[in-house]
Amino acid sequence: MDAITDGNGSEHFMPITHVYDPVLDSKTSFDPSIFKFLQGPDEGVGGPGCYSNSIVLYPSELSISWPSYLPCCRQSKHWKTAESMTKELLNAIYEDSCRDAQYNGAMPRELQDTSSEVRMRKEVELMATSVKSAAYMYPNASPVRAGMLSQSMLLVFLHDDVVESCPLDAGSTITDAIFATYESKSGTLQRRHNALRSFLTAIIEEDPSLGKRLLSSIDTWLSHTKGYRSISGTIFDSLSNYLDFRSDDIAREFILAQALFACNIHLSQTEIQVFNNLIRIHVTHLSLTNDLYSFERESKEHERTGRLLINAIEVIRNVYQVSLVTAKQLARGFILDTECAFSGEFKRLISSGLLNNGQIRFAKALAECLAGQTFYSITSGRYGGDKAVRAVSA
Repeated sequence: MDAITDGNGSEHFMPITHVYDPVLDSKTSFDPSIFKFLQGPDEGVGGPGCYSNSIVLYPSELSISWPSYLPCCRQSKHWKTAESMTKELLNAIYEDSCRDAQYNGAMPRELQDTSSEVRMRKEVELMATSVKSAAYMYPNASPVRAGMLSQSMLLVFLHDDVVESCPLDAGSTITDAIFATYESKSGTLQRRHNALRSFLTAIIEEDPSLGKRLLSSIDTWLSHTKGYRSISGTIFDSLSNYLDFRSDDIAREFILAQALFACNIHLSQTEIQVFNNLIRIHVTHLSLTNDLYSFERESKEHERTGRLLINAIEVIRNVYQVSLVTAKQLARGFILDTECAFSGEFKRLISSGLLNNGQIRFAKALAECLAGQTFYSITSGRYGGDKAVRAVSA
C-alpha cells in the first residue's frame, strides 16, 4: 500500500499484504454446469421446441442484483395472452359477484373501496402479480396454459389477500365461492357462478388429468388456510418445525401441479416419488425466498390488523435472538445453502440414468421454477412497492 488515509506517520506504516473475506472465499457445492439448459434454446430432453415458449433473462444484463447461484431465469413469451385471459377472469368475477350476491365471497378490501383510484391500483397489482409469477415460474407453458396458470394465480392471490388481512371462516372469500362449485373428488361442477364455471371447465377440457390435479391442489390449499385462526404464535420453536408447516402453507401440491400442467408432463405417483427429496429442497427454497421478500409487507399487515405473523424471518429472529437485519442475512445464506443442496440432488438424479424423459423434464421444470420465483420476487411490485419502482429495458 503506497499511502495511508491521513497522510501522516507513513514512516511507521506496516505494509498490508493481504485482504481476506472468508464469506466471499467460501467454496460451495453448487454445480453451475448442470443448469446450462436454462440458457439454451431447444436442446436436450423434451425434444425440439421444448423451450420455444420462453426467452432467457440474464439479470446482470438488466442491471439487476442476482443473489443466486443459478445462472439466469426464463420468461414466457405469452405473457400478453396470459394478461388478457386473466383480465377476462377478473371481469367475470365482478359480473358474477353483482349478479349472484347470495353466493358472494369476500374480495380484497381495496377492490371494495369506493375510490376508483384505490381499486384500480389494486387491480393493476393483482394483474401484474398473477401474470409475472406464472410467466417466470412456469415459462414454457403453451399460450393457453400460460393464461390458465396466470388465472389460477389470480384466484390464489385474491384469497390470500383476504385471509392475510382478516382470517375468515370456510367459504368466505371469492375464491372459496368459486371453488364451492367444484367437487374435487369427482371433478364435477355445480350450477352456481355460470360465468366462472367456464374457467374451471376450460382447465379440465385442456387436460382432464392434469387439469383436475391443478384444481384439486387449489382446493386443498384453500382448506389449509382455514386453520390460520387456530395457529399459536409459539408453535414454531425451530426453523425446521416452521418449514414443515410452510410446505403446505406455500401450496406445495399447487406448485407441483402447475409445473406438471405447464410442461404437459404426465407422471405416475411412483414416478414422482423418486423426487421426494428434491421436492422437499425445492419447497424449502420457495418458502424462504417468499418469506424474505414478503416480510415487510406481511409485517405491516400484522401491525395493521394484529394478525399472526407467519414468516421465516420472524421465526429466525425469535429462535436465534438476532436483529431483523441479521435474520434477513441468515435467510439469504440459508437460501444459497438450499440451492447447493438442490444442485447436488438434481445432479444425482439426472446422472443416475434411471429417469425417463418425462421425469427429467419435471426435474428441469423445478429448476426453472426456482430461478423464476427468485426473479419474480426481486422484480415484484407486490413486495417492494414504491421502493422497487424502476425502469428496466431489455
